[in-house]
Amino acid sequence: MTTVTVSSKGQIVLPAFIREKVPVKQGDVLLVNLVGDKIVIEPLIKPERKDWERILKETAGTWKDISPDYVDELRAMSATRLDENQ
Repeated sequence: MTTVTVSSKGQIVLPAFIREKVPVKQGDVLLVNLVGDKIVIEPLIKPERKDWERILKETAGTWKDISPDYVDELRAMSATRLDENQ
């Protein structure tokens, strides 16, 4: 187990052996979660292009039978929820 110190700006430095093992490099995005009273930090896994292409292929045509008016209604409901949560 290794300790790190929190800076005045709330920053920490991940030890090199952890950055190498995970691996994490400069510019990577990490997810920070609170689990109970513990801070959990993990790398954000970015899907690769092939993953997006597979998802698009699997979901192609999903909305073909949905009317444009219904889609507009869903968008309006979503926008209302976003406004309420801000």
